[in-house]
Amino acid sequence: MDYQQWILILGVVFIIMLLFLKLSLPFIMRKDIFFGVRLPKKLLNNPKLMVFKKLYLKNNIFICGIYVIGFCYIFLKHPNNIVLLTGIIAFFILATVIYYFSYKRIKEFKKFNEEEVHKNGVVVIDTSFRNDIKKRLVPISRWFILPIAIILLNIIIGYLVFDSLPIFIPIHWNASGIIDGSAIKSYGLIFEFPVQQIFITMYMFLIYKVIERSKQQINSFRPQHSKEINRVFRYRWAANIIFINIIILIGSSIENLYVMQVININFALLALINPIIIIFIFIDVLIISLCTGQGGSRVNIEYNTSDTSNYENLDDDKYWKLGLVYFNPKDPALFIEKRFGIAFGLNYGKKKAYLLIIIVMISIILLNKISYLLLIMYSI
Repeated sequence: MDYQQWILILGVVFIIMLLFLKLSLPFIMRKDIFFGVRLPKKLLNNPKLMVFKKLYLKNNIFICGIYVIGFCYIFLKHPNNIVLLTGIIAFFILATVIYYFSYKRIKEFKKFNEEEVHKNGVVVIDTSFRNDIKKRLVPISRWFILPIAIILLNIIIGYLVFDSLPIFIPIHWNASGIIDGSAIKSYGLIFEFPVQQIFITMYMFLIYKVIERSKQQINSFRPQHSKEINRVFRYRWAANIIFINIIILIGSSIENLYVMQVININFALLALINPIIIIFIFIDVLIISLCTGQGGSRVNIEYNTSDTSNYENLDDDKYWKLGLVYFNPKDPALFIEKRFGIAFGLNYGKKKAYLLIIIVMISIILLNKISYLLLIMYSI
């Protein structure tokens, strides 16, 4: 099986996994959040909710399922990146439309049962949430020493083998494994991959800090139990971010060692490293989502029966646009847990959110410019 066939298979697997992820989302959300809408305790066991959930699944299986089959057929006939990217974007648009109708049904259901909805709710805050040394929210940041060590190792190896490199060094290959780009031997070559690895590690550390600093959300019904499962939720995701960071850097290091002619492996295998890593990360995220749930909703921890109250959670639906986008200028929190989706998002009511987006975009452009400048140093 050649490289092109493997890419086709991985592309098909990826779109099928996207469908499976969309189907699993209703089962990993918080118990009191249904399709982006917060429901009071009295409505959580209403049998109509299961009807809505089954309808969502049927619509996704039928509509998105047919779409995925059609996409796979087209992609196999016309295998290129434009078809793949267009197909993925169209899938997300289609899935969002299906979600919107489910969201609308739940909003109408909640409004119809308005007498069951408490107008007054509470927000539970635990001042020791981030300061409990025995039960950390996230693994210690010193774990990022491992990615830093991988980066330094790439630089050291580059210097050690530099003198043995030929004057002209292959740096790019086409899909058939034929060299179509070379560079003149230069010290700039040593830093090309490490610079990319530095930026990747910076992004991962940012996500790690987002998990640690995101808004505290404790259920008023069982506050202590909610606090603990939320801690586990954050800890698992933060640990997973460090793990993903290391996996990406290992894959990048293999490519770097190949360019530096330290290792000699089959090009078809080398070309599959990045697609395989993407699929692996997707599976990893799916597994941790199903095992942990959003906010720790699927974490199996026993709770004390005395840890109960009759208070309702504050109904903050008005700050959630379509149950997907959080917009609350009065909320000091910049990062917040998603209602329908995985992990965390931004409070778009804060100017800092847009500033952060701009900084990330500029850093991506800067990375491309730095990589280009390094290439200029040894291009022919």
